[in-house]
Amino acid sequence: MPQKTMEDKAHFYHCATKGFAHSILFADIREFIAGMNRIGICIARGQGEFPVILIAFCLMDNHIHVILYGRRCDCLKWMALYQRLTMIWQRKHRQSDPVDEEWDYDAWLIRDEEDLKKKIAYVFRNPTVAGMPFLPLGYRWSSAGLAFSDPTESLANGTPVGGLSIYESRRRFDSRVILPEDWILLPSGLIWPGSYTDYKRVERLFGHPWNFLYYLNQRVEADVNLEMMQGRVSLPDYDILRIAQTIALERFASRDLYSLDIPSRVRLCADLKKKTGASRKQLARILHLQVDDLEELFGRGGYSKSSFSMKTWWSPTRPSTMWAPSGSIVWNSSTVSPGRASLLKLIVNSLRAFS
Repeated sequence: MPQKTMEDKAHFYHCATKGFAHSILFADIREFIAGMNRIGICIARGQGEFPVILIAFCLMDNHIHVILYGRRCDCLKWMALYQRLTMIWQRKHRQSDPVDEEWDYDAWLIRDEEDLKKKIAYVFRNPTVAGMPFLPLGYRWSSAGLAFSDPTESLANGTPVGGLSIYESRRRFDSRVILPEDWILLPSGLIWPGSYTDYKRVERLFGHPWNFLYYLNQRVEADVNLEMMQGRVSLPDYDILRIAQTIALERFASRDLYSLDIPSRVRLCADLKKKTGASRKQLARILHLQVDDLEELFGRGGYSKSSFSMKTWWSPTRPSTMWAPSGSIVWNSSTVSPGRASLLKLIVNSLRAFS
């Protein structure tokens, strides 16, 4: 029986969309209210098919951040549903300028409890860092204000969603999804976000309001943004190795990675990079290649066709290979035969997949 990989198990994930360059996702209060309610609708809609737990969220005018607990595939399905319902709503209700840019989103694995605290702080700090005149707890379109607060006054004039007729529910929320009857609808038309957000888990995580405020005052943006830029999801070596063996069996009819020659392992590197988002350092370690060589050959800014670096490829089963400037390929310090040059040309083509 095959063992489950990390992506098959439930974890915390930081999910976000890339900010639109020219489009506005939420243009006014009505759109923000609809966008908030849509989060709850997606949570309710996905419970049977792709169940996730919402821990925290923040809606900005051109992008969103959510922290979900579930399998990565389910988190991405949730994001896809939110995108689809948003576009349906805009086509129905916007008079002009609907979002016409491609949605770019992903789910980044949250490694441990400390990382979870930092990611929650990052999500809640978004409006303040963006220059809005709000403290994180005072921003209306996030779940920051739920933790360590008394909702009694906010809920005083609310009514249970179960009190709405089917017709009224569909009219208000533009959805046929049946919402839990105990969710609370506020006079503004907003479903109380505490109905669908597990803010109590946030309280248990931080333990005390002082600890919560401490993290909200930490500048975590540089670290989190760098992590989001560097890669998609960081998987452990064991999971990468299993995926590599599966690809190798399909492509090269062998699960023995270390019996493969250098060009085959480079091609495997490119496949793994696309499939897992693993770093070059991690791939070099798993496939017994030198990370410095990968950095030089692939280039930190991408592969260049016009020149190659004088670097040595290492393999436990093959002699050294060196590439000279201007594309002159040498093997053990002598010019290679046309057949060997064709073999090494495969490495060049594989490198293009990395750039």
